[in-house]
Amino acid sequence: MILTASIPILGIISEYFNRFLRSILKKLTGAKFTNVFCNYITFPGTVHHELSHALLAFLTGAKVDRISLFKPDGDSLGCVEFHNRGFSALRAMQNSLSAIAPVLCGIVTESIIIYVLVSCGLPIPAVILLIYLFISIILHMRMSPADIKIMWKGIPVIFLIILVIVFITKFDIIAFLNIR
Repeated sequence: MILTASIPILGIISEYFNRFLRSILKKLTGAKFTNVFCNYITFPGTVHHELSHALLAFLTGAKVDRISLFKPDGDSLGCVEFHNRGFSALRAMQNSLSAIAPVLCGIVTESIIIYVLVSCGLPIPAVILLIYLFISIILHMRMSPADIKIMWKGIPVIFLIILVIVFITKFDIIAFLNIR
């Protein structure tokens, strides 16, 4: 349950951390370089971010209509458009899980990158590439204000489902029901 709550919190914190890093970079290098760095140099992070939204929307049953990997619009570099399907609890899960997807998928991807860097004897160019991907993904492993707004639509349903699962597994309700 704590892990479930920590993912949205991590996403919100990472959004503010990202803004903080951008402001420092802007002061040190200027607005033009900051824009180029965040929008172009770390573009693989944008791709990872948008594909994460699409993946979790798809896996939860939503219909992904459009994926835009580079469509600069204010703070947003891309977008995923989908429409929900199914009953209301499923639609709520589709909204929340697709909103937190960049953080969730980012944690998984970053863990894989760290594992490969630590456990495999890679040549220097491969190490540099993985470090570049790691930085690109971590800079885009955040929840935009739109993601945060969408996330709140389904969080109560997700917490309720997790609470039921924890309750069933903790008290072994299924085994109890089979005995009687």
